Amino acid sequence: MKSSDVHSAAARRAVVSILYATLALLKNRLRMSVCPGAGAVQGPAPGKRVPRWRDGMIGKGALITLAVVMAGCGSVDWFPEYVRLATTPDQFTFPAKTGTALSTQVTSDPITVTGLTGASSPISITGSIGSNSKYTINTEAATDAAGTVKNGDKVTVTHTSSSSLGTPTTSTVSIGNVNGKFISTTQIVATPLFTTPIQLGSVMQADATFFSFDGLAGTHVISIKDSLDSGNALYSIADDNGNATVFTNITQTVPILNGQRIFVRNQLATVLAPATTTLTIDGLDFAVNLTPP
Repeated sequence: MKSSDVHSAAARRAVVSILYATLALLKNRLRMSVCPGAGAVQGPAPGKRVPRWRDGMIGKGALITLAVVMAGCGSVDWFPEYVRLATTPDQFTFPAKTGTALSTQVTSDPITVTGLTGASSPISITGSIGSNSKYTINTEAATDAAGTVKNGDKVTVTHTSSSSLGTPTTSTVSIGNVNGKFISTTQIVATPLFTTPIQLGSVMQADATFFSFDGLAGTHVISIKDSLDSGNALYSIADDNGNATVFTNITQTVPILNGQRIFVRNQLATVLAPATTTLTIDGLDFAVNLTPP
């Protein structure tokens, strides 16, 4: 046997001996504190062989000792039965909303209070700074003051969205000891201001500079259509000099949109049909006025 194996085996036996002695000491103290008159549990006798790890009984012995200690002596309830408070409702959450307008009041979908075993439960609300978070019970007026709810009540949340693009606002409703959050996130593209349309031969054209919250690359999806589905509505993403490039009606994904200039055009005949041209970016529809001035 190698010298390192001998030392390793000796170290393991020492650890096991300490473990046995510690368990015995803990058990003795617990038994004597909760079970008066209980006898002490002896550890391994001096010079007695300590079981090895591979004997397979170390873990079992430790678990048995722990079970005996935890069982107490009949007068100690180590695992009391869970008692649900009468004011505790079932878990609830408000579905999040995305793409909301900036600095606008946003209202959640309602949740229904269930699971109370008492007549009522306290309700309160907190929210992000400047969110003016309030809750409404059924058809009552919205409030941020503490109140009470009962089973069957419908609760909605209102708050003011952020003034910044792509920014979440959070309101937290507390009913009894259960909390539920309502989170709304503002649109990641600001509503553009298109130029007055101009006629270029048989087409009408306008453009706008877009401002967006550019987080992850490749997140901006651009498409276009008109209300007649004519296929004549086209857009072009400007080059570095701000000039129109190739016009297309094919959906594209672009990595950066903030500060980007986009041109939109449609056939004059289609515009006068009349048809409304809509540029869609990240699921947000922007109607473009192409009617001749």
